[in-house]
Amino acid sequence: MLQKLFENTNRKKFIHIAVISLLLSGININLAASLEPWTKSCSRPALLLFYTAGVLLCFLLTALFLGCAKTRLKLHSLLWGILMTTAYVLGCRMRRDGTALPRLSDLPLLLAQILCLSVFAAACIAPLLQGGLRLMEASNLSRASESDSPVPALPPAGTDTAAPLWQAWLFFSVTVLACWIPVFLAYYPSVFAYDAEGQLYQVLAHDYSTHHPLLHTIFLGFFFQLGSNVLGSCSAGMAVHSAVQMLIMASVFGYALAFLHRKKIPAWLQVVLFLFYAFFPTNSILALSTTKDVLFSALLLLHTLCLYQLTDPSHTPAAGNEISYLLWTVLLLLFRNNALYALLPGIPAICFLLCRKAKAGGGLWRRYLTLTLLALLLTGAGNTALKSALQAQSGSPREMLSIPLQQMARTRVTAGQSLSFDMRQALDRYLPEEWVLAAYNPYLADPVKNRAVIHDDPAGLIRTWFRLGLEHPQAYLDAFLDNSIGYWFLEDRTHAQIYGLGTESGFGYLSTDNRTMPAGFEVEEHSYLPALRSAMEHIVSDNAYQKIPVLRILFAPAFYWWLLCMFMAAVIYNRQYRLLIPAVFLVGYYLTLLFSPTVLIRYMYPLVVTVPVLCCFLLCRPTEWTAPVSPLPRGRNVKIHNDN
Repeated sequence: MLQKLFENTNRKKFIHIAVISLLLSGININLAASLEPWTKSCSRPALLLFYTAGVLLCFLLTALFLGCAKTRLKLHSLLWGILMTTAYVLGCRMRRDGTALPRLSDLPLLLAQILCLSVFAAACIAPLLQGGLRLMEASNLSRASESDSPVPALPPAGTDTAAPLWQAWLFFSVTVLACWIPVFLAYYPSVFAYDAEGQLYQVLAHDYSTHHPLLHTIFLGFFFQLGSNVLGSCSAGMAVHSAVQMLIMASVFGYALAFLHRKKIPAWLQVVLFLFYAFFPTNSILALSTTKDVLFSALLLLHTLCLYQLTDPSHTPAAGNEISYLLWTVLLLLFRNNALYALLPGIPAICFLLCRKAKAGGGLWRRYLTLTLLALLLTGAGNTALKSALQAQSGSPREMLSIPLQQMARTRVTAGQSLSFDMRQALDRYLPEEWVLAAYNPYLADPVKNRAVIHDDPAGLIRTWFRLGLEHPQAYLDAFLDNSIGYWFLEDRTHAQIYGLGTESGFGYLSTDNRTMPAGFEVEEHSYLPALRSAMEHIVSDNAYQKIPVLRILFAPAFYWWLLCMFMAAVIYNRQYRLLIPAVFLVGYYLTLLFSPTVLIRYMYPLVVTVPVLCCFLLCRPTEWTAPVSPLPRGRNVKIHNDN
């Protein structure tokens, strides 16, 4: 590779690139060593190996990156590299020092660290973008070669050339479900955890609240009461709930796999995705869980697939697609309170993308906008009807104040002695000093949020928050970063021990504890495969997955955000702009998570099940207004596009 670089550049330029690359390599490896805690305690041979291999790899990638003649590729890679490096440096600083910026005078050093490491990050991203383009070209050419036509061409998008969709759907669904059955027997009757206790207390007392989505509370309560009133025990009812939810999730995953199968995604990729859905512990355990995030994740996956079809100009508009989009969107909004905040900002963005190519996308934006507005009206009517029928109380606005309250509490804890008397008095009205010092948890907003006094004077709370932030911006920044760190820092481990750790407690990466219910309404555990349950608990409660190199990254919530970012980077670089449309809601939903009370994998689960499917879209047949990556006639050298 370096020889090719030397051949394509003059000697003087090659020497400059080599010197700069060597200098950056030494700086970056030293930066990484200073930011990574394990380098302080590892043996000297291990540290020597790290430095040697790191410098060589960094030098090679940086030299190839700097010597690349494709300016557009370097620019795209560097922009995404800066984003990733900023997250890495801030995360490492928070982990090491407990603050991202101890003093304002440290800002130049922080920016220098980000800039230097961004070059290496860009050097790693560039081959992915370029390799992705070649993979798409190879995939399209491979599909084209299957045709008997002298000039290879893909069949029209609407042509039915494969087996019926329902056959693939049935096969994948049944197979995934069969792989989950042992886990169901191990955790029989269900993973009765998370918010199940609070939601079912509402059902038993007929005292409902919109704090949790009413539709999910009704869904969960139906099976609970079915067991209590018909089947003879609440445990039996929850077993039926587990079976039904497993069937729903397996059917949705099976449909996604069948959808990709019909799009002629490479077989190896279908196998990888199937193995992920069938055997990844997060999927099999959450399929039995009572948390609302499970069904919401399934609905988001269906919504994404439907939106992909609806906005494809190569497909003939069909009433079935429009009805499906309307149905999944309404249910999506009813099953998650913050889904509305993710959907609304994305509407103009999607309309812009659909209007971008008037010829190919003409009329699509009107159809999308009409259906989305209708879905919003139906959701509003549905929520109003449910709230009226159940006489439900409105939820507290505290959830939206998680980050502001955390910022005020952190400032009180870390800078309390430096606050003026007037400011301490103002804070005491909302966050009394006698409990805030003991209650504050940098990774969990609930202790502060649940005890804060906000109803008496919300306007005063906002004014106090603003004034305090002007005086202590660094504490505000650190509070936000700590509370959301697991969503953007790949090496974070705090999200896996928010509520505790260990098999006995049932807390860890996932909550598998059995919640306590009133006498006569208990849900009793009875594992039919205790050895399997013990093994699963070792992974998700003892967090044993963190000891597995490489594979542990799959468990990190942040991994799925960065996977989405790499998908968007490939889409933008390869000019497949229509593929940004299904990603818009996911980005909006992710942004709402940054302001949530804490980091839990169940909050991130919608992206866990959807983003891998979204990445597979890169290998679907391109339409006429996406990237100009298309099957080329054999024997012709046609330039795809100019990178410069």
